[in-house]
Amino acid sequence: MNNLLMLTAVKTLGGEELPDLIFWPILALFIALFAVMLLLYLKKRAPKTIQLLIYIAIVLCIAATIVCVSLIGKYYIDNIEDDGYYSAFLKKAPLYISAFVLIATMVALTMILGKKESFKFDSRAVAFGAICVAMSFALSYVRLFKLPQGGSVTLVSLLPLLIFSYIFGIKKGALIGIIYGVLQAIQDPYIIHPAQFILDYPIAFSAVGLGGIFSKVNAFKKYPQVALLLGGIITGVFRFSAHFLSGVFAFGAYANDAGMNLYYYSLAYNSFVFVDIAVVLAVGVILFSSKAFMKEIVYKQQAKLASLSKSE
Repeated sequence: MNNLLMLTAVKTLGGEELPDLIFWPILALFIALFAVMLLLYLKKRAPKTIQLLIYIAIVLCIAATIVCVSLIGKYYIDNIEDDGYYSAFLKKAPLYISAFVLIATMVALTMILGKKESFKFDSRAVAFGAICVAMSFALSYVRLFKLPQGGSVTLVSLLPLLIFSYIFGIKKGALIGIIYGVLQAIQDPYIIHPAQFILDYPIAFSAVGLGGIFSKVNAFKKYPQVALLLGGIITGVFRFSAHFLSGVFAFGAYANDAGMNLYYYSLAYNSFVFVDIAVVLAVGVILFSSKAFMKEIVYKQQAKLASLSKSE
């Protein structure tokens, strides 16, 4: 099977790889998430029928998530729990607590900061979202450098997602980020534990939704590049927090190998996130300083979105 279609996770001391069968539940989760977005667009045409399909798609998302977590958990029990390497440092309870806290934080921020936003996807949002995910996915293959235990600095792979969040808001941006995070788990997985999977993929990339926090703040109307910059910094901090906690509680063996303090090691290793987001924001600020780009791409889409909201 093509490496793109195979979960080749971190190898244990015995050299085993994460079973290929986990690919299918993760793929199903990706499809179900995308289906939710598409159904939110179709809801206006047949509210009752589509609403039922939305509930079904959400149930499928939950089912796929449970299956993914269960299979990764089985892999952990079979290959890592008593391996004498990861198991000596991996802290399961803090991992689960960290994942729960960050999920709750992201949900709270999305609901509070995006309380005035609509979660309905029109045709523009669906098309724009699909294009942004595709562009980010393609750009993620252009790596400036890649770290040995997962993570890389890419050629502005998160920029399309940040632009989407800036235009369409935090709620839609977070969903697009989760979809992209699941896609990353298919493209370049490094998975040893269920909670670590949740932290490093769906939660970490849901942070791109926070890139749109300041897009509607009047103080930044004349300075959209500043709004993008601040939103991008918050995105980077949240994503770093997810990777940092994953590093502390799941990958302590690497800190031990390096002879470093666990927290310092995770802090240093996952600092690649700030380099990655710095590259994104450097290019983003240049784009948002362009009047032509803002007029044709950002303001035009925001105006259509505002018009749609008023008509509802």
